Amino acid sequence: MVISGIIFEKLMSMFLIILFGYFLAKTDVLDNNGSQQLVKMLNKYIIPITIIMAFQQEFNQQQFINLGWALFGAVLLHLIRIPLAHLMVWRGNKIDRHSIIFSNSGFLGIPITLAILGYEGVFYLSLFIVVSSILRWTYGVHTLSEGRERITLKSAFINPASIGLYIGLALYLLNIQLPTILSSSMDSIVGLNSPLGMIILGGYLARGSLRAIFNSKQAYWTTFMRLIFTPLVGLLVIWLLPIEAPYVLLVLAITNCTPTAVNTALFSQLYGGDYEYGARLVILTTMMSLITMPVILLLSNAVLHIY
Repeated sequence: MVISGIIFEKLMSMFLIILFGYFLAKTDVLDNNGSQQLVKMLNKYIIPITIIMAFQQEFNQQQFINLGWALFGAVLLHLIRIPLAHLMVWRGNKIDRHSIIFSNSGFLGIPITLAILGYEGVFYLSLFIVVSSILRWTYGVHTLSEGRERITLKSAFINPASIGLYIGLALYLLNIQLPTILSSSMDSIVGLNSPLGMIILGGYLARGSLRAIFNSKQAYWTTFMRLIFTPLVGLLVIWLLPIEAPYVLLVLAITNCTPTAVNTALFSQLYGGDYEYGARLVILTTMMSLITMPVILLLSNAVLHIY
């Protein structure tokens, strides 16, 4: 109950920052180019730095085994969403399917996990982010571009999140601790993750039509799929896995019910989709997650006995 309260409080705080981003965009302080620059900053530097900092701990064999379970759970949750998205969105388009499959494990999952579990939680979350990044740059790009974009191994495995994992994992396995001044500076950069992500969302909201956000029946169906149906199926999958580590279970439970990934809007713009509809899905699912995430996590605790 306490953790659900923390999550709701964190989501409310994020929503207020979204309103601040909305204000910045409406007053022409933040334009579309500025939003894209912030997205690139987060994806290329801040999220990888967050992953590196999560691995700044002493090597522990059991923790490393738990990391493997986190990887297995992340892969399984993503692979199950793909057929569900295609089966359940028969009248939808590629953006609806992308929105159901890819969740906001970075911009939203990181600050919530940090608030509840600290860096050890992000340690396990990093595998979910990397799996999501690999699939987004392969299956996601292929889907949104309708096969027109060439997919390479480099784009799949040499992306910012993966590089952050490689560096962090190497430091972890070699028991290398960063100098205090560098570690402190990187901690400060990590703190930018949540507010910048929410300001970006506020900018998307300001440039879209509020009426259009709430008037699309298809958007509500996609939101239901992203926030309720696939999390319930995902919860069943997590329950079936032989995972006993509470931190791994909680991280999988959080990422299982986060709203649509912010990159849905950006990728829609890059690969020929309806950018405004993608942005509306991001906003709608983020707003609705204020209600659904605490409820799904309460149910997750009842089923998994996490905390």
